[in-house]
Amino acid sequence: MVAHYFARCGLLMSVMVLSACASSPPDDKAGARWSVATEQEVAAALDEKTFEAAKGLVWLKKDGKLMFCKRYREIGSSIPTTKCITEAQLRTRVENMTNYRDDMRNKGSKCTRGRAGGPPCGGGT
Repeated sequence: MVAHYFARCGLLMSVMVLSACASSPPDDKAGARWSVATEQEVAAALDEKTFEAAKGLVWLKKDGKLMFCKRYREIGSSIPTTKCITEAQLRTRVENMTNYRDDMRNKGSKCTRGRAGGPPCGGGT
């Protein structure tokens, strides 16, 4: 009788261990729904300058929010990873690049070698 009890307990424990190993771990992203965004959806959400910058990216929607993704290879790795940014992050990148480009254009035309208040570089006396 005791032997049957231990046999049943052992069988029950074996089944529990095997079922635990066979189940998949919980996924944090299980609730997220990804879909491909259409060109009309992206064009309606973005201004012209931001839309032009988004043309080189993959347009996806995650739970109804626009995401812009690109595959990268990290330095020192041959495994590509996909990185996604939101619409607000894309707008910020475009604004930063526009400001940077404008600053570089404006700095290139100014001469700072002369004395303060003096004639521009290459100017006469």
